[in-house]
Amino acid sequence: MKYQLVLQFPGEQIEDFDELLKLEFDLGLSLKGEHIVDGHDFGSGGMNIFIHTNDPEKALGNAKDSLDKLTTKSYIAAFRDVNGEDYTVLFPSVFEGVFCVK
Repeated sequence: MKYQLVLQFPGEQIEDFDELLKLEFDLGLSLKGEHIVDGHDFGSGGMNIFIHTNDPEKALGNAKDSLDKLTTKSYIAAFRDVNGEDYTVLFPSVFEGVFCVK
């Protein structure tokens, strides 16, 4: 896989972590092996799910149904080349600042 897609959410409570785990499971089913969920992290006021893919836009599109089930609609989706450091933000369409994994 050429890219790492990161889905980043605010969160710092156990309920947030429970929702992250449910989303990670749902994504594993909805991405159907075409894109690979590669784990998560939780801390510093944020949560991330990591997805390996050859097509970040398509992976995000496939993830939309699962993302729409979340109680929070506040998230950032960004990707980078697996060997790179700089991220490109896909969502939201208007993003100011520099994306980084917290």
